[in-house]
Amino acid sequence: MNDINPVDQIHPDSLDDIKLASHSDNSRFRSKVWEEFTPVYVEGRIQGAECLHCHKRLSADKGRSHLNRHTQTCPARGETGINHKGPFSPSSAPSFKSGVQDELSPALTNGKVQIAEYASKLLKVNSSVDKTPQSQHILALPARDNMTKEQNASSTHAAPDVSTSKFDQETSYQELIRMVVLHGYPLSIVEHEEMKRFAKSLNPLFNMASSIDVEEYSTLLYQKEKADLKEKIAALSSRRISLSASIWAPHGAEPTVKYICLTAHFIDAEWRLQRKIIKFGVFWSLPTDLERMILHKEACVLDSESGPYNVIAEAISDWNLDNNLFSLISVSEIRNHEGTTKLKDMLIQKNSLPIRGELYNIACVDDVLNNIVSKGQSMLHLVDNILERFMLAHAYSSLTQQQLFEAVTNMGLKCPQEDAKWWHKIYFRLEVVLHCKKAFPSEELLPAEDYKVVESICKILRAFYHAIEVISGPVCPTANVYFNELWKVRTTLQEEASTDHTEVASMVREMQEAFHEYWENSYLWLSIPIVLDPRFKITFIEFRLKRAFGAEAAKYVAAVREIIRELFHEYCGPVDKGVHTSNNEARDVEMDGFDSDSLEDWDQHLSAQSRSQRLSELDNYLEDGLVPRKDDFDILNWWMIHSTKYPTLSVMAQDVLAMPSSALHCKAAFSSEGPVIHRQWSTLNIKTIEALVCTQDWIR
Repeated sequence: MNDINPVDQIHPDSLDDIKLASHSDNSRFRSKVWEEFTPVYVEGRIQGAECLHCHKRLSADKGRSHLNRHTQTCPARGETGINHKGPFSPSSAPSFKSGVQDELSPALTNGKVQIAEYASKLLKVNSSVDKTPQSQHILALPARDNMTKEQNASSTHAAPDVSTSKFDQETSYQELIRMVVLHGYPLSIVEHEEMKRFAKSLNPLFNMASSIDVEEYSTLLYQKEKADLKEKIAALSSRRISLSASIWAPHGAEPTVKYICLTAHFIDAEWRLQRKIIKFGVFWSLPTDLERMILHKEACVLDSESGPYNVIAEAISDWNLDNNLFSLISVSEIRNHEGTTKLKDMLIQKNSLPIRGELYNIACVDDVLNNIVSKGQSMLHLVDNILERFMLAHAYSSLTQQQLFEAVTNMGLKCPQEDAKWWHKIYFRLEVVLHCKKAFPSEELLPAEDYKVVESICKILRAFYHAIEVISGPVCPTANVYFNELWKVRTTLQEEASTDHTEVASMVREMQEAFHEYWENSYLWLSIPIVLDPRFKITFIEFRLKRAFGAEAAKYVAAVREIIRELFHEYCGPVDKGVHTSNNEARDVEMDGFDSDSLEDWDQHLSAQSRSQRLSELDNYLEDGLVPRKDDFDILNWWMIHSTKYPTLSVMAQDVLAMPSSALHCKAAFSSEGPVIHRQWSTLNIKTIEALVCTQDWIR
């Protein structure tokens, strides 16, 4: 006999065709045997019984004597305790205000919930299947094991089992909270009548949570996830954490409050790059925002609780990062704030920052690139005129609208959103113009001079777009990527500066000046990850800086060498510190005013030997040959494999390569609004917003 899939044999039908259990069937439940069993329905009639203790299925359509015998011999009956006063017992189960209440009532017994009759009103066995005993299917909750041998003794053919899990209110709540948080739904969605009806249609026993419940459960989930992440970061005891800080604002009208979002960047124990939001606080708010006070039911945020100094300092303390900080990347609004400078001075005094805070409060790269592009805003009128001529020419050409859409689709470039930055929109339109020229060479939509300008400006904007896309992409890049992406921008500007178009050349020179100023201030931290890339090392830095600084390159290369060694010395610090202490103790030991053994020379020898051995690790790495360049090269995997050969340098490489260059995700980096809080969340108090934003990031 072929196996029949019960799911394939069930289909929805009208309620009128379903034969329900009659009211007289309720008399069957007067027997005390039903205190030990849960009834199982088949097409509206009782055909089986499930033991509440061992969960065996027995037939129940031809008498109850064998059920009594089972209760006397059930091996699990003495071990289980059935709570008849549970949350879903008959006294506490919700009533169903519908026409099927009588048919369902027998199933609400012994703390178990049966909704077979409810399901049978919506489903029936396919009429094309022969209604023999073996093709009749049990529709019941809960359903576990197949009918036992005792059932087979009274019935030749056993019915197939349709397994389904028991209803759990707590689990349902957890899934509901995760859905609301993950997708940024308003907390009040649970109070919408449509949502309540939908949930009841899935399971009439589910009690919908209130918005207050959702807020409380979200906080509990936040606390749980935070504890897990704290434990994960604490396990990296010998490692340092990099931070990035960005500004968020409520979506919509002119904001009366701005938030600071602090993200931790690190490489975990499995050598995977991690990016996790660890703090969300108030950066600035209007003290006279009465409406916000009323909506949030909270007092104005005090100056002592807002601003970068207070928010970042609180996060450092809360996450125990006092001695584990490596770098801070921030957007200009935070970077130029006096509170950020004040915090840097305080951390330097506490010796909490490596290499004298050189890597603290670095400018966000995409922020800088956007500012450099803005230098070309004077060219906007020229580009607008060209684009206008293109659209007019297209309107009078033989090209259809559909052909234009197909050409744009084949570009493989995403169309900018409505809130995209002005230059991103212009770049996209210029790419469309060039792609149409390539796709339809016979159509003369623009004169040659216009195409030349389009190609030049598009090439510049393409370099900026690609750099920001890589640096701020959804997949976190390692820090060795940044130098090359910025070098491409520099090279493009250098090439286009020689154009014979006066206005374009003038725009490029302004961009070059801004880029050179940034490069002068940032080449040092950008070079460190390149030195720790085994494909390039210091040789590549020498090669590039000679092109960047010409005859003065030697002093810039020397600065890179010096900061690499200084940073490495700090990672070798504990051993050197111990030797230094022993030297002091040896010098302090005197006997009757005379040096006891005068072993200072020996201690100095050991100190020099230890230092030499430590430094040889860095020297050996720099002197070893370069690794061949390959497209699939995984730098984290390389350092993990070579961590035994370079134990100290590999720890340093982990911290350096985790260093971010952007505080924004790609979408926000190209948006004129920047990162925004969901409109439905912005009316909550700051603690709830922090819980939602952080948890959403952690459970993605």
